[in-house]
Order: sequence, then structure tokens, then C-alpha cells
Amino acid sequence: MQFLNFENLFRVSPRKRWAIIVLTFLLIAAFDFSTPSEFVPAYLYAFPILVSVSFLRPRIAKTMLALAVIATLLNLVFPRVVLNMPSVLVNRLLAAVSILISAFFMLRYIQYQSYIQTQERLLETERNVGRLREDLIATLTHDLKTPLLGEQKTLQAFIEETFGHLNGEQKGILEALQRSNARQLALVETLLDVYRHDNLGVNVQRVAVNMDDLIADILTELQYLAIERGIRLEYTCQKTPQSVQGEAFQLKRVLSNLIHNALNYTPSGGLIQVRLIPEPEQAPEHLKVEVQDNGPGLAPQDLDRIFHRFYRANGSRQVLGTGLGLYLSRQIVEAHQGRIWVENGQPSGCRFIFTLPVHSVAPSEGGPS
Repeated sequence: MQFLNFENLFRVSPRKRWAIIVLTFLLIAAFDFSTPSEFVPAYLYAFPILVSVSFLRPRIAKTMLALAVIATLLNLVFPRVVLNMPSVLVNRLLAAVSILISAFFMLRYIQYQSYIQTQERLLETERNVGRLREDLIATLTHDLKTPLLGEQKTLQAFIEETFGHLNGEQKGILEALQRSNARQLALVETLLDVYRHDNLGVNVQRVAVNMDDLIADILTELQYLAIERGIRLEYTCQKTPQSVQGEAFQLKRVLSNLIHNALNYTPSGGLIQVRLIPEPEQAPEHLKVEVQDNGPGLAPQDLDRIFHRFYRANGSRQVLGTGLGLYLSRQIVEAHQGRIWVENGQPSGCRFIFTLPVHSVAPSEGGPS
């Protein structure tokens, strides 16, 4: 809301508004020159000037301001000279200064209002563009998912020799195509999930999830990929309560994203270490999961931004793919009332860490977990 909204005062055409401003200015000038110089009605010039600042161009307002100051000081010598009267001289000078100050602050106010309105329009434009981009992504990914699922089933049928016998080379090519298609399908599903979570939030079905079993399952699934790349997977689980309150499918995605990320940056012959350890100093008690690789580290400025949507790190550890996997992982962990972050390892590599509250069993359920 504007400080002075003269639109509500004068709901008239611009020509009539201009006539009102000029007539008001002339009436004040006539009143000023027709009264004794000892009286200073020149302060009234501020009203038409402020109205002109709101309605007219700044150049016209500045012209009226100059005329008001000249008229205020002119009254010192017309219709009679009163320069020998110090009180009148001081009052007239104060009136001129007050008009200048009032007009200056009003001009600055109008400029700020114009700047704020421009920024609001830009922000609204950015929001509209963002919504259009997200809607486009949602539409494209939804339309892409069905044919990708169909291709996956067709390739599986060929591999199972539903349509005839295959030799080893043909089967190998089809399996490579199936893996490539699976990666594309996973990307489409990630895009859909990011869009859904941004708009609706992450819906977590909370049950007791055994993190030890869940990590073991993930490592078993990814073992073939690690062997193929010559990378060793190592898992350490300290003796600790191993259940958290959450959704196994969502937490499995977090672990899969982090381990896949480690596999992408760990060189052949390298080691990826997964650890499940307690965090008893937190209240309530938390479980901490670490995934550490020995690839290149991250630049300091990337440590806080690596989980941002579409963010791509600079330097030797540039993010592969879209940069959505880590962003989605952060969404899921935070929806579980947990926290996720990354640290540079010693002497090399990165350590991705997330914590989750331990599942507490009520006494009626048979005691502590």
C-alpha cells in the first residue's frame, strides 16, 4: 500500500487532474502574495507538489518545486521589500527548505515504490517461468515413463528368448540396452518424484525399518556393479539399536543414490565404506549412516550446495547426470526428521552422512527395541 495514494482522492482524467494541480498552485501563490509577508502560507505549496510527484512525471514535479521555491523567496521583495526583517527572512528560508526536503523524500519514496514494483514483477515472472518449467518436466516425464516401461518389458522378453534363440553376443547387446533403458527410466522416475515432492511434500508411511537389513540388501544389489568396475564395498555395523521410524522404500532410495554416487567417483581398485553407527549424544538418539569413497574431494564452496536441485559442482568432482539424486535424498531424509550433509574425507574422497531418529517401541509393545 502506498503512503500517499492520491488516486483515491482524485478519480478524474489526467487532464482534469493537471488542471486541479495548477489551479491549486496558483491559488496558493495568490494567497501568499496577497497576505502580509510576515505570514508564511508558502508551506501549502507542498500539497500540489506532492500530488504532482504521485501523478505526473518527475521532470514536471521538479519544475513545480522550483517555481514554489522561487515564489516563496520572491515574496521577500514583492509586493514589498522585507529583507530588513530578520524574522520574516528566516521564516521564508525555512519554508523554502521544508518544501525542498518534503519534495526530495517524496521523490525518493516514489522511486523506491517503482523499484519495488519492478522487482515484484520480475519475481512473479520468475515464479511463472518456474511453474511452466516444472509443469513441462512433469508432463514430459509422465509421457516418457510409459514407453520406457514398454521397452523394458520387450527387452526382457527378448533376453528370455521368448521370440527365439539368441547367441551370447546378441544377449550381451540386449542386456546392455536393458541397463541403459533402466537408467533412463530411473531418471524419469526421479524427475517425477522431485516434482511431486516439491509440490506435495514427501509422504512417509512410518513403520519400524531395520537399517542393518536395508543396507545389506542395497549392497547385495549393487555388488555386481562394484565388481564390474573393480571397486570393493565394505560394510561396518556397530552394535546398536538398528531400527528407525520411516519408510523402507524411500530410505532405500537414499542409500542407493549415495552408493551409486560413490561408485561414479571411485577409481578402479578403490574402496567404498558404508558404516552404521549410533549417535547417542543427540536427543532423541539417532542412527548415523556414512558412505565414504576415495575419489576426488569437493571444493569448500560445494559442500553446502551439493544437495541443491540441479546443482553441479566445479573442479575434479563434477556431478554426473542431472544433479537431482542428492537433492531427492535430502528431501527424503528431512521428511524423516533427519539431517544429511557431506564432508571431505582424509586423505581423499568424500563422506556422505545422514542421521535418522531411532525407532522407540512403546512399553505396551513389549519393551525396548
